[in-house]
Amino acid sequence: MSIFSEMYFTPDEFSRIAKVEKSFISALENRGVLQTTKKRVGNVDRKMITLEGMQNYFRNLRASDSVAAATEMLMNGTGAVSAGPQIPIEAVAMATELAVKKPTLKKQMFYNVKGGTGKSTLTAQYVMRSAMMGYKILAIDLDGQGHLTVNLDVLDGHERPTIYDVLINDLPIEQAITEVAPGLDLIPANLQLCNIEIPLNSKPRREYRLGEAIEKIADQYDLIVADTNPAASILNGSMLVTADLVNVICATNPLSFHGMSLVMATIENMEREFRKKLNVKIIPNMYDAREVISQEVLGELRSQFSTWCAKSVVNRTADLNEATKRRTTVWNVSSKGTAAQDLSQMTEELLFTQPQV
Repeated sequence: MSIFSEMYFTPDEFSRIAKVEKSFISALENRGVLQTTKKRVGNVDRKMITLEGMQNYFRNLRASDSVAAATEMLMNGTGAVSAGPQIPIEAVAMATELAVKKPTLKKQMFYNVKGGTGKSTLTAQYVMRSAMMGYKILAIDLDGQGHLTVNLDVLDGHERPTIYDVLINDLPIEQAITEVAPGLDLIPANLQLCNIEIPLNSKPRREYRLGEAIEKIADQYDLIVADTNPAASILNGSMLVTADLVNVICATNPLSFHGMSLVMATIENMEREFRKKLNVKIIPNMYDAREVISQEVLGELRSQFSTWCAKSVVNRTADLNEATKRRTTVWNVSSKGTAAQDLSQMTEELLFTQPQV
């Protein structure tokens, strides 16, 4: 199994993710902006980019003082190596814009009080895709089922500390963090979290304990993403108090759509109780254009929740199921597939969502 931390990208795959023309990759390599390596594929040595190579590309550009400086680096390199053929400025405009951006809303959660919407699967794919772009990510599994933990290929979560130990046993949050891959850390979950409600309820400032713990390490990360349990629980309420963006996953079927009224009512109650305006994105998931019911539910989501409904739609595909089975990213399954395209669009939309007025 090819795990996320050991991913390699072909020049074609890199060009799609970085939004740079494939024909300019050699020039970027000559300029010292991008590092490539040789990897044996079958009987052929192919030029490839490692996960860390892709991350360093984004980080180096992001470290530039401005868009102009990042553009200069792409076009002329670091100055220590041969510049190579001139790259037209219009060819790097989109690549520069993507590379220098930072997540707008840092603390995010994936949420729904209904199970079976694909929430944990999308959370895992989102944090892995964000990590590809060189961001430092902390994923937090708040669901006792531990599906995010398993999706990120951490199979000994039952032996590791969880957010239970942080909130109930006063474990320093740093000691609950495990590295999954370069740029991607995780606070795992296990069945112990199913018993957190009663002891958490008796703690002082119960709704704020999670946010206060996260704040202690927030400056170490570009993005903090929590996968929540499918319930209107105190733990989920604590994350709602903390989150800058609430990503509500809605499967495009009648029951999931019917439950949206409860989800939005829960969010509105939290806003009133804690006097905090929540930024919300509703992400249509498991969409099948061949099914009339999927089309109808998507239409209703966009009609009734137009302010919050995401532009991105995640289609039902075998690639997502295969990635979950293999505990890896959809780019390891099929980098040209519909799932990879959908998750790229979703990731960029959620990373750069502007606060709602």
